[in-house]
Amino acid sequence: MRAFFATFRGLSTSVTGVERVSSWPFRAVCAVVLVYVLMRPVGHPEILYPALALLAVASAAAVVIGRRWASQEVVAVAILVVIAGLIAAFVGAGNPGMTQHVLVWVGAPLLFAAWALGADERMLRTVLSAIAWATVTLSVLILLFVGAQFGLPQVVPQWLIEEGGGGFNIEQGATAIRLYGLSTLAAAAPMWVVAAFVPPHPLLPPRWLRIVAAGTAVGATLVGGRNAIVLVLVLVPLAVLGWTALARRRGPRRIHPLLPYAGLLCILAIPWIASNPALQRTWNNLVGFFADDGSQPDRVIQADRLITAWLESPWIGHGLGAVIDGYSRSEARPWNFELQYHLMLFQFGIVGLLILGLAAALAVVALVRATRARPDMWPVFAVTIAGGLAMSIANASNPYLQAPGHMWAIWLPLMAANVALASRRPTDLTVSKTGRLALAR
Repeated sequence: MRAFFATFRGLSTSVTGVERVSSWPFRAVCAVVLVYVLMRPVGHPEILYPALALLAVASAAAVVIGRRWASQEVVAVAILVVIAGLIAAFVGAGNPGMTQHVLVWVGAPLLFAAWALGADERMLRTVLSAIAWATVTLSVLILLFVGAQFGLPQVVPQWLIEEGGGGFNIEQGATAIRLYGLSTLAAAAPMWVVAAFVPPHPLLPPRWLRIVAAGTAVGATLVGGRNAIVLVLVLVPLAVLGWTALARRRGPRRIHPLLPYAGLLCILAIPWIASNPALQRTWNNLVGFFADDGSQPDRVIQADRLITAWLESPWIGHGLGAVIDGYSRSEARPWNFELQYHLMLFQFGIVGLLILGLAAALAVVALVRATRARPDMWPVFAVTIAGGLAMSIANASNPYLQAPGHMWAIWLPLMAANVALASRRPTDLTVSKTGRLALAR
């Protein structure tokens, strides 16, 4: 492992510039573009792709103008992902869907690596604040849209719903909507639920905004009707908060005076939780999938066909954009499937997955080293890891990461890790009485 890191040691250097240059125009551009990507991560590629390109250019400009350091681990993760993508692109040369998947596995990693490496503490705070405000806006939009279907005044203009790909129906007694931005909640909702419980930190939005983002995101998730999002909303915050509590345990602790009341509130909420239609449907579908009782036949068939096709070329796979003869989910895009990790095995083969596995291992190493280098940033790590973990889990049954607009959640923890590894000292940022971020003197 040390030898591997040594290979990239030369890349772990700073870019010449004036220390602590604010680069506020680039932060503003990144924030505006990021809000658009969160609101419409799919659809309208004629706007989305130029917006993502602008995000990369602004991030690269921030690297050149401001003082930025690149951690060797984060750089190595980006290089390995791109290498795996290029190998799979070479294997899949001529495949009908190669162009789209090259954007996902080569273009998007380069773009978001620049985004992650271009951030300093100010940029990270701006990014987290932009995500919080986008989450609130998107969640309120969803709640108002669903409320209008049940007789409340239609506050949201119809043209805005149509531009966002909106649609509404009821499945198994629970609401289910279509909206381009709904998939953003797969990462954003667990993020802000965790953020509502962690202590204040100069790089996080104020607590009131975190609580509002968490509350509106939970409500939007429950009426949105996506089983995978509901599932990660329940599991990921419990896992991350439990992990942070165990990792930070130091000797005997006093019991917070509000803890008994919080426990009582949770007990009283159990009947409502158990009777919630969205949670009941998620549970039934989850049990049905593992029981293979026919309630999820399409995904069971997909898994079987993808594994069978992978066995025809197990080592190098079939390349990016490959299709399965005689089987597809969509006539327009026969190279897309719901089971993303089965699809990766089919496309990359064992060799490609080993490279991606090494990249994932280095990402974990980066986060571990970052938490040791900057223990003061643990609330930031908890929040960003929750988003990345939730998107990774939800991606198992929904092809979220086949769209570049969802990859911000995967690279956000690496942005936090790079900031921590670049500074390796307690934050010199403070929050003034007016709530503005400033350098400590």
